[in-house]
Amino acid sequence: MEYVIDAVSTVSVWMRPYLSEIGLSMAATLLVIFGDDIVTFLKKQIGSLKFFLKLTLFILFCAFGFAFLTSFVTPLLVKQLASVPNLWLAPMIIVMFYGIGLLAQKKNML
Repeated sequence: MEYVIDAVSTVSVWMRPYLSEIGLSMAATLLVIFGDDIVTFLKKQIGSLKFFLKLTLFILFCAFGFAFLTSFVTPLLVKQLASVPNLWLAPMIIVMFYGIGLLAQKKNML
């Protein structure tokens, strides 16, 4: 059992320098999964506006809104992951990616 704990802790130590990349990949994948829902909500909100204003708002949201969401969510994920002890970090990251995969499967993306 001690060997398994040491192996998991070692893998977690290897992952720790890459937490910002791991958090970014999780945030980006979640935006891919839920991006269509966000855009549909946005279309409903701005649907009654004039074409030029609607187009401008849509472009601004897609260009800057998704970038803002990514830059906002990523540090939150990284901060939470950084607070996890080494014994649980690697298993938690694996479970989170599987959870994201299950969300993608539920939305028929796989």
